[in-house]
Amino acid sequence: MFSNKNSQKLSANDLRSSRYGVPLVTVQDPQNIVSEQFRVLRANIDFAAASLKKFKSVLFTSAEMSDGKSTAAQNLAVTWAQTGKRVLLLDADFRRPTVHKTFSISNEHGLTTVLAMNEQPASVIHSTEVPNLYIMTSGPMPPNPSELLASDKMLRIVTWMKEQFDMVVIDSTPLMLVPDAQALIPRTDGVVLVAMLGKTKRKSMASAAHILKLAKANVLGVVSRDPQRADKGYGYGYRYGYTSTNTMKTGDISKNSSKKSVKAKEKKESKISTSTEKMGENASEKTPLSSSHTPIVKSSASKSNKEQDFASSKKPQTTSSAASWSNFSYTNNESEKSETLNENHEASAPNIKEIPLIDTHAHLLPRSDDGSDSMTTSLQLAKEAVKEGVHTIIASPNQMDGRYINDANKVLSDVDDLNNTLKRVGIDLKILPGQEIHLSDEFLTAFDQGRLLTLANSKKYMLVELPNDSVPTIIHQVISKLREHNITIVIAHPERNLALLNDPKELNQLARQGALFQVSSPSINGFFGKEIADFSLAMLRRGFVTLIASETHGITSDQHYHLADAYSISDKLIGEGKTNIIKQNAVRVVKGEPVDGTTIQEF
Repeated sequence: MFSNKNSQKLSANDLRSSRYGVPLVTVQDPQNIVSEQFRVLRANIDFAAASLKKFKSVLFTSAEMSDGKSTAAQNLAVTWAQTGKRVLLLDADFRRPTVHKTFSISNEHGLTTVLAMNEQPASVIHSTEVPNLYIMTSGPMPPNPSELLASDKMLRIVTWMKEQFDMVVIDSTPLMLVPDAQALIPRTDGVVLVAMLGKTKRKSMASAAHILKLAKANVLGVVSRDPQRADKGYGYGYRYGYTSTNTMKTGDISKNSSKKSVKAKEKKESKISTSTEKMGENASEKTPLSSSHTPIVKSSASKSNKEQDFASSKKPQTTSSAASWSNFSYTNNESEKSETLNENHEASAPNIKEIPLIDTHAHLLPRSDDGSDSMTTSLQLAKEAVKEGVHTIIASPNQMDGRYINDANKVLSDVDDLNNTLKRVGIDLKILPGQEIHLSDEFLTAFDQGRLLTLANSKKYMLVELPNDSVPTIIHQVISKLREHNITIVIAHPERNLALLNDPKELNQLARQGALFQVSSPSINGFFGKEIADFSLAMLRRGFVTLIASETHGITSDQHYHLADAYSISDKLIGEGKTNIIKQNAVRVVKGEPVDGTTIQEF
């Protein structure tokens, strides 16, 4: 996805071109001496951050414009990704963004549309050709950039990013020209200041240092670029003009942002070398922001009994007595009208024309558990899935439930056999491996032994089934253990757990710890009775549902493909936009990407 005119080593002219954003020498010429200097710089920053309690976000800024902060930020993001870390490169320079140019993608949607137009952040995160590197562009130029970056919403978004990624690299504005970067300093774990020897004025550097001290920034060091160095092969030029090439319309947020083309003037070419030096003592050692994986608000509305709380409704339920926020939007209670407008707009947030339909939980592997009893049954279920528009299914046979053992190697082999059979008979359906793992005291041992699979074998999400009538205390230890391995627990059909059904407040604690919830379509459709259906709809209304899955078992049961019906009910209950978020989450689970959330309102 990054701009790359050829796969050979870049010439000086290639590297000097600002037309394609900043040069990613660490990608296009990894053996170049400057690529090695960036790797040394990465190691020095990591070393400088070793004293911090947590180092998951770093802000790159400069005193003046054209000092090379964007080049440093973007190339260092690549080097962190090359170490195996999951890295998000965030363009928070609304004035003169470059990330979208470097990676050759549209800038119509990005951070500003998340902040100002309630788009879901995961929907504007792009993968790149660099393994483990993801980017979020700046988005259209807003009328109030510094206010957006200083908002509580920006704090929540950065917190969410730090939960989803191992490292968040933020490319911001220079400190001396606008207050944008100053607003971001308290939201990041460390700051790196970039300067150019022979260009950056001492007075400007002193002023920048004073700003950082006042902001109590954890300054990790200074990157100095020396244009006089004779290290060949890394020169570039660009103009850092504070004019927007992409301005956000504020009159009608439902329309696409306007796009203006402004040609950048080239400056004299320069050559770069990188070094680090510790910039005094940190003004303070601030504890990084802590957060739960899933945002939650408490509802002040009280219910007289469980029937009132679970009662199904044809309209999305709103509350005017308490503020509520999702990972990505904030709704206050100023008026019923503003709440409705926010809800309607949030519903259109994903901006997805057509979402591939993926089923994340199905028992269709033949003779593996109490699901499909033969290959013939599996093929019939596959035909039903294709008829409903499903093109990918995660096969999730029971594991360690006291009756069935489907260890990782067996599941992988069975999935291969089924895929080969589907291909041979001409059914256009892809099967991916997974398990529905029963929660028991053996769970952690089985995990350490490598007997457990993540959903789609993505190493990011694991489907866990609770006992029918309880929530074992070991679940908290399991959640923590999985998070140590960057795996998020997904609880299968919580709506049918008697303990949660009788006391849904237990969902609140699980959500606070970062658990996600997958509701089954037959529960929504009423196959298990009115009480379970009402609980399922209550979870949908309150934003607890991350995934909807068929949990299909066989053609003789009503637990096969009524997935489309469940999505239709969800559309009517919470709106098409929020339902699309749930559909898109299935796509993200398969890819191992961060999932989106909607407003969670506690029971």
